[in-house]
Amino acid sequence: MAEAVIKISELRDLASSLFDRLEAQGVDRIDVKQSQYWKVYFADAFDLSPPSLVMGDVYDDLNDLRTEVKGSNNDAIVWHAFMHLSGLMNFVAYSAESGDFGKPPVMEKH
Repeated sequence: MAEAVIKISELRDLASSLFDRLEAQGVDRIDVKQSQYWKVYFADAFDLSPPSLVMGDVYDDLNDLRTEVKGSNNDAIVWHAFMHLSGLMNFVAYSAESGDFGKPPVMEKH
């Protein structure tokens, strides 16, 4: 194990850099062709015994994340918001690999 800590500021900077790259490529949205996906709850992911799969949905993740970020300042709910964010980040990675990124239509010059 190389490092004993991961700095939040570094994670924020890395995520921002990745989104900046997408936007620089003209990507401004992700086309949703399949909203449901398999996931492992984070507590199970760090238990080295075989995990149980559950069904997630990117629309549920997005709606719940919006509600939790804009709603309560309750620190206890932060873990739940990050769980939804991780589902959305997996969706971004899947979309990048499968080419489902949407770009704005090119305006023809007249």
